[in-house]
Amino acid sequence: MKMYLNKTTVFIGLMFLSHSSFAEPVLAIKATIYKLQHNVTIDSQIDETLKELQPTHRPQLLAGLNKSALIEIGDDAQLTALEVKSNDDGSYFNASMKLKEKVDGQWESITSFMPHIPGGQTVYFSRTFTDSVWVIKLTGKRYESIELGQASFK
Repeated sequence: MKMYLNKTTVFIGLMFLSHSSFAEPVLAIKATIYKLQHNVTIDSQIDETLKELQPTHRPQLLAGLNKSALIEIGDDAQLTALEVKSNDDGSYFNASMKLKEKVDGQWESITSFMPHIPGGQTVYFSRTFTDSVWVIKLTGKRYESIELGQASFK
């Protein structure tokens, strides 16, 4: 009986080990989006400025490594699109921001691209568009599994 229990324990342990070794790494993406009045100045003290303001959105999502993730926020008058894609091993990611706004019935847009952002680093996108300043605070970090990536959002 003891031998059966030992074999069962080893089998369960090996199954758990093999299951965890097949965990799929992910990139956890956290974005905080602010729409500021045009008179707000963005400078080297950006964190201090943003602490006093409420973000308009705080999307968070997981993406497979080397897969694109797209966050779109807006309506029929304004649209903010943020696309993030990591490299194969998740050591860095690229980010692209596109702002679209209807002005006099026509869509106007601005696109900004930031390549090779090291994993875990926070970057800021800032664009003046019509009467507003849009700021996106973005962080992408590799986690070894979906579970660990989801836990980072708490």
